Amino acid sequence: MATAILTLFLGFLTLTSTVLSFNDEARPQPSDEDLGTVIGPYTSFDDELGTVIGPHANVDDEDMDMGTIVGPHANLDDELGTIIGPEFEIHRHDFPEDFIFGTSVSAYQVEGAKKGSGRGLTTWDEFTHMFPDKVEKGDDGDIGVDFYTRYKDDIKLMKELKTNGFRFSIAWTRIFPYGTIKKGVNMEGVKFYNDLIDELLANGIQPSVTLFHWESPLALEMEYGGFLSERIVEDFREFAKFCFEKFGDRVKNWATFNEPTVYSVAGYSKGKKAPGRCSPWEAPKCPTGDSSMEPYTVAHNQILAHLAAAEEFRKCKKCQEGGGKIGIVLVSHWFEPKDPNSSKDVEAARRSLEFQLGWFLSPLTYGHYPTRMLKDLNIRMPEFTEEESEKLKESLDFVGLNYYGAFFSTPLAHVNSSQLSYGADLSVNWTAEQNHSPHLKSTSMGIVIYPAGLMKLLKHIKDEYMDPEIYIMENGMDEIDDGSKNLTEATNDYGRKEFIKSHILIMGKSIRMDNVRLKGYFVWSLMDNFEWEKGYRIRFGLYYVDFNDNMKRYMRSSGKWLSEFLDSKESLHKCYFEGHREKGYAPKLFDTEYLDPENLRLRYASDFI
Repeated sequence: MATAILTLFLGFLTLTSTVLSFNDEARPQPSDEDLGTVIGPYTSFDDELGTVIGPHANVDDEDMDMGTIVGPHANLDDELGTIIGPEFEIHRHDFPEDFIFGTSVSAYQVEGAKKGSGRGLTTWDEFTHMFPDKVEKGDDGDIGVDFYTRYKDDIKLMKELKTNGFRFSIAWTRIFPYGTIKKGVNMEGVKFYNDLIDELLANGIQPSVTLFHWESPLALEMEYGGFLSERIVEDFREFAKFCFEKFGDRVKNWATFNEPTVYSVAGYSKGKKAPGRCSPWEAPKCPTGDSSMEPYTVAHNQILAHLAAAEEFRKCKKCQEGGGKIGIVLVSHWFEPKDPNSSKDVEAARRSLEFQLGWFLSPLTYGHYPTRMLKDLNIRMPEFTEEESEKLKESLDFVGLNYYGAFFSTPLAHVNSSQLSYGADLSVNWTAEQNHSPHLKSTSMGIVIYPAGLMKLLKHIKDEYMDPEIYIMENGMDEIDDGSKNLTEATNDYGRKEFIKSHILIMGKSIRMDNVRLKGYFVWSLMDNFEWEKGYRIRFGLYYVDFNDNMKRYMRSSGKWLSEFLDSKESLHKCYFEGHREKGYAPKLFDTEYLDPENLRLRYASDFI
């Protein structure tokens, strides 16, 4: 067996000589003992393999279809499929002592209490009520899952999970109903967040706060266009400063924005999410917008607003005395070429990473947008001043990462140059299928379940963006359930359990093998909630919410497993999904799986392309 492998590797060595890198900008050159990430199959093989990317590269001998091998001298095991590094196990105690295991929610998705609590209107209130046909079943977040009144009971659910962290967002208009302090402060909202933070701490749970999770004050939207105007920067500065002063003595982990890429593209290029703007040819019911310019303007203003908030955070004495940190939460998938042997597809994967992750992380690390975007978009890409550029480099204490899976990339066959948009600029199609890689499993939203992609993405961020501290702020698996499942079916989510197990395994190995500075992991989500334009039909929760029976919460099997893992010495060493790929069939995720592939609202990729 070993001889055959060596022969195969030597054969590949004669076929390939090009090692591809994901970044055009300055990057430290790896030493002989640190190969970094080798992109694409058939790259040079030798005894120090580094990371070989491209699952199931085409190998003539079926017995040698090894999957993805990560790390030098990996031991082969037919049951494992993808094998990550030398054989060892991951336990709870392998993570740093201060590592946070938590759950995530956002204000609009769970709080409810739209009326009678002093909260002002947001763009999502307008979007869901003005355009109910854009939301699955015409749902809205008016009630959410009533977290506003049930938060104490929901904290008890966190205790049952044995988690020690909770990530939530502060609704801007629950503090400033009309967006600014001079127009009034809602003290009932301030009291709610004070009480929530105190209750979390009393139960040994660390609060992690996001300041903006897509809820723009409608008053500012109507006054000057919200994030289309630079005026938003100072108004966001004021809101952030107020929150730091009120809650900074107890909250140590702050993020300015959640997934600004999605907010910019889905809200201002695709028209799928609030405020629902786009060019008329992009979507028939966009009332107004410019898909060629607005996503980049909104992104730029979010970055400047992040900088303004970071400046106020550095001035906040109580925040600094408590060892507080400030960052941003970015979403990124792992991208690989649809055809691993196509240089165009390899380039499409690299381009996807830069347009999704690098768009924000490059200016926050290097002070400028990715070179590729600046070149291709030219005058449509805003510029930073020299002063802004220098300040941006000092504005991050950590990177928050939302990771849900992978896509395979190939260039678009045709781009209409008269209909410019983010999707046209990206010029890439994302698919759930890869040549020579059968039996991949996708979620109901069409995202490829690929735990190994997280390890590659973490290594990519470490290598390309100056080795920052990283928190996984969201990681979870969706399912379609419109309430027709019985309680037994709804709570028996063994696929989600294996999803979480596999990603915890990957995180442990990233810390031990790649020395990634990973500090926390938050599951999305604590419980089922309002999933934006997907309504309540898409569910992610560790707790099932019965919307037909007073929103009662029931722990799912995934939550039960997590609580047991966090309180035990259970070892993790096999990736469930990769193992099934080697067995020749995709695993089931639930006893009853519902799919609706033609429904664009439920397809994740349609947020971007």
